[in-house]
Amino acid sequence: WIISRLHQLVAEVERHMDAYNIPDALSPILPFLDDASNWYVRRSRRRFWKSEDDGDKSDAYRTLHYVLVRLSYILAPFTPFLAEELYHNLMGDDESIHLKDWLAAGEVDEQIIAEMKAVRDVINDGLSQRASQGVKVRQPLLKLSMNQTDYQQLKPYEDVICEELNIKFLEELGETPDKPILDNTITPELKREGLMREVIRHVQSARKKAGLQVDDRIVLHLAVSGDDEPSAQLRQALAEHAATIASETLATMTAERPADALYHTTATVDGAELQVSLAKV
Repeated sequence: WIISRLHQLVAEVERHMDAYNIPDALSPILPFLDDASNWYVRRSRRRFWKSEDDGDKSDAYRTLHYVLVRLSYILAPFTPFLAEELYHNLMGDDESIHLKDWLAAGEVDEQIIAEMKAVRDVINDGLSQRASQGVKVRQPLLKLSMNQTDYQQLKPYEDVICEELNIKFLEELGETPDKPILDNTITPELKREGLMREVIRHVQSARKKAGLQVDDRIVLHLAVSGDDEPSAQLRQALAEHAATIASETLATMTAERPADALYHTTATVDGAELQVSLAKV
């Protein structure tokens, strides 16, 4: 998808530049940068920082490298110094980007472009439904219901939609409804999973404040203060989802606060007090 978007961009910039239409040649660049960073890179983040150096990780990096190098060619007529810096950092080539031949657009897979647009449209609609209902994205929900036509079109991308909307599955309802409907029922199990997501957010914030890199591994200690109902729920959530918390935060969980703790903080999660202590491995 990102390769097709890149070649789509090259063709559009080239078409407008051939007509000496500089404003319209520039206009598609920022939307592409948003697609590259907020969709391709964000959706591939686990591929980038997973520990095993397998083919999938290599493909993710090679694709990003290819996109950025080609982007330096696109930017060269408009931001010459930025393009030069980007190209040299990526390629280590002593020759200037401005002495290179312009690279023509490659093949664009129009089907994957259309399918991904449909996926992102339904995700944006689902997020709007969450916002209108006052349900945070970190709170898991059960399902998104849709008509047969939409279901058949979107089913191949169910994993992407479910992850982006934080739901469990897509449901087909026949010929109705006209647009997908998000089920906002929150069961006790979903509530505890939502608490787990809040905990992960606080741990990630603690990692950042401690000055850790995104791929640094940590020893993590979590403790809940208090004996009220919110505290009991949070303890249960930590017990049920310890493996997920550890995986998402690159942590090894420990029952005791690390003696060499790099960072310690206290956060409030749905009315319960959570103590977070971490040390770098």
